[in-house]
Amino acid sequence: MSSVFGQSLDEIARAAAKAMHTLQSRLARLASETGRYQSQVDAERSSVQREREELDIEYSLTVGSSHVVEAPDSADLRQRELVLTEEALRAVALQRQLADFATFVGNSARQFVEQGELLDADAATQAAIRSAAFAAQEQERQRLAREIHDGPAQALANAIVALEFVERAIRAPDPDGAARALDEVERIKSSLRDGLTEIRRFIFDLRPTMLQDRGLPQTVEHYIATYQSVFPMTIEFRPVGRLPRLTPEQELTAFRIIQEAIQNARKHARATRVVVTIRCVDQLLDIVVSDNGRGFSPERVTTHMMSGAGLRGMRERAALIGGTLQIDTVLGEGTTIELRVPLSLESATASDAMEEQPPALREAIAPRERDHVVNVLRQYGR
Repeated sequence: MSSVFGQSLDEIARAAAKAMHTLQSRLARLASETGRYQSQVDAERSSVQREREELDIEYSLTVGSSHVVEAPDSADLRQRELVLTEEALRAVALQRQLADFATFVGNSARQFVEQGELLDADAATQAAIRSAAFAAQEQERQRLAREIHDGPAQALANAIVALEFVERAIRAPDPDGAARALDEVERIKSSLRDGLTEIRRFIFDLRPTMLQDRGLPQTVEHYIATYQSVFPMTIEFRPVGRLPRLTPEQELTAFRIIQEAIQNARKHARATRVVVTIRCVDQLLDIVVSDNGRGFSPERVTTHMMSGAGLRGMRERAALIGGTLQIDTVLGEGTTIELRVPLSLESATASDAMEEQPPALREAIAPRERDHVVNVLRQYGR
């Protein structure tokens, strides 16, 4: 239909659809370019890392150390490795954001052509949630990468240095060489045992199957016991009252936040004591993790601490399940992290109904079957 005002609405709609397709294509190309850039950065970082590790190992052998120590000449390489790591992480985040937005624009263009309407605010919100979920996954990968670097990777590097030391001791014309080599073998075995313990802990961290079988309190209790067997830290666990059965998303998110809070207390705050409290108050899941560490000034938190699986990641995880995260810290006096997640009234009522059944019946019902019973109790109002 022609228009006395110039372009017809159909012409404007076609131009709008074309513009959206053009934008989608451009965004997709930029996402691909970012992915290639990230691959190049990763390759350079790996090269720098290998060079730095070789220098550290050679220096450790030169000074007669049985474990890896940082070589003075590797300081610049270490700084370069850190810069490249941060750049790679930025590239990963940007590539995902561009790809997500390109998909959103493409879906909008498709719906606009087929139905004459753009995606609404709800669809945009869902896209943002998907992006946040992906960010949470990336943060978890980054956390595990740091843990592996500080744990099993370090144990293996120390074993390499020790084996080099053993080889030199065996080849040396020293009558005591064999005895010294045997002593070193014992240290290697101890280091590898520590690495194996760390790997087993990572496996538990990756897939805490206890959550679906035993629930949050017992899983946290098991994690704390395992953690204290590896690291010299006192962790007190205080579950208060009965908890309603949470959704899988709520349980996993709460568990991850507790994990991160405990690890931050040890690594960054250098705390010697942590208290974890879990309770349900006024239809809210309330989790508090407090430590006696050195605390920090919120305005001086570094970019590294606020990225990855740090404080910002914890807040994003909480938001994904409709919760809030409050952080109270005083420099030199410790930190308290509180997670609050709203719970539905019917979930709490059904869980209470299950708890009111005879103990023998509760124990006879397997955890997964118990979920079904809770649903039945919810449906029929106890």
